[in-house]
Amino acid sequence: MNSNVVTARWFIHESSRRLGRLLNALGLLALSISAGAWGTAAAAEYPTRPVTILVWSQPGSPVDIYARVMAKLLAEQLGQNVVVDNRPGADGIIMVDYLLKRPADGYTIAANTLTLATLFSEPQANFKPDDLQLIARSQIDPFGLVVPASIPFKTIEEFVGYARKKPNYINVGGPFQMSAHRVTWEVFSEIAGIKTNWVPYKGGGPALIAVAGGQVDAAATNPGNVKPYIAAGKVRVLAVSSERRLEDFPDVPTYKERGWDVVRYQWRGIMAKAGIPKTIVDRLAAAIQKSQQTEEWKKYLRQVTQLDGFQGPVEYRAQLMKDIREIEAVKKKLGL
Repeated sequence: MNSNVVTARWFIHESSRRLGRLLNALGLLALSISAGAWGTAAAAEYPTRPVTILVWSQPGSPVDIYARVMAKLLAEQLGQNVVVDNRPGADGIIMVDYLLKRPADGYTIAANTLTLATLFSEPQANFKPDDLQLIARSQIDPFGLVVPASIPFKTIEEFVGYARKKPNYINVGGPFQMSAHRVTWEVFSEIAGIKTNWVPYKGGGPALIAVAGGQVDAAATNPGNVKPYIAAGKVRVLAVSSERRLEDFPDVPTYKERGWDVVRYQWRGIMAKAGIPKTIVDRLAAAIQKSQQTEEWKKYLRQVTQLDGFQGPVEYRAQLMKDIREIEAVKKKLGL
């Protein structure tokens, strides 16, 4: 066969093959642009249906109450129903796992707390910080030592004195086997020179019920949520972890003023699965910030003795990473 004919046939075949690859690439590009345009449009219209806020503890806990207040306020800002879905278990890991199985579209978000920083190093946790998108931090809340009204301890000094005489005798209840509450309590225990037994509950609500019923000797929880129990004469607060005394508890000393330099706050906020469009992240963060400017939000903070602590996505993530480093250092030191 003439070499020129062979060359021509090869040229035609190769040109046809390259053209096919080009057309295929252009087709994929068109689909990508179309999908991107659709995704951008969907994000711009967000939300077009109800939004769910997941909670990792049982109803009645401080984070559950926060989520329900925020759900109501967000519904007003977003123009869609916002519902709360409680998924307790495994110290919060079950809820995070469920969140990560949902689409990253902003329709399933989750309430979180400082306890989140304790989870990443847990053996059963198969997620890392990069798997989550921090949306906004809402509030900061001091910790407190709460005891049944029937117990003989009237002051934090009496409690510590008794605990020093009887190591591992006092039972202290609190949320989860590992939580920010426990880390703070263990830090205080080490500084105060006491040893107690930690009794885990599935959230702050059950721990409050337990201490009010005398099932444990004390509870490490957030003081603002115990006011109904104080009014009923069932519990009293011995100390709080804030920098200064709380307005609602003027007679309750801080750990710091009694000589134990423990100043720590629980925080609560909203997160989502990583990969959520930035447009939706910004929409949610703005809606949360506007919600926290309402009188209803301010009234809620007064009712539960908490402080406004809004942070946007960038600041909130930096806060989480700082807390992870601090808490992991504490856990390692205490062998937790």
